[in-house]
Amino acid sequence: MTYDDPHDEAGLEAMRRYALKACELTDMDPAYGVPALVTITRRESAYNDPRWRVNLNDVNARGRTAPDGHPQNCSRGATQCIPSTFAAYHQAGTATTPYDVVADMCATVNYVRDRYHVNPSGSNFAARVQQADPHRRPHGY
Repeated sequence: MTYDDPHDEAGLEAMRRYALKACELTDMDPAYGVPALVTITRRESAYNDPRWRVNLNDVNARGRTAPDGHPQNCSRGATQCIPSTFAAYHQAGTATTPYDVVADMCATVNYVRDRYHVNPSGSNFAARVQQADPHRRPHGY
């Protein structure tokens, strides 16, 4: 399946580029945001590997079939946002699909700021969100 998005590359270097853009759009300091977002993408989707862009195995993998062919509540995209979270925390001016990595990362930044009280600079991102901390074991967020 192709997603026809300009931000759907995979791999470490692509995730770093997208994270830098997401930090710019959300006014997060890239010194904190880039490593946190890259760690999340490594753990959630193997750096946006097409095989892992949709999670069909977690508790969210339910609901009627969405236009992309997957259950509507599946986690999607590089950071694995569920559709309702992506919509609620969507960054104005970005794509409206979680398959667009920049849009997905921006929604993630907005979500962790609200849910985990990550400060505007992101200096406490890894401390507040275990899944973003490469020095602690993976943990859903």
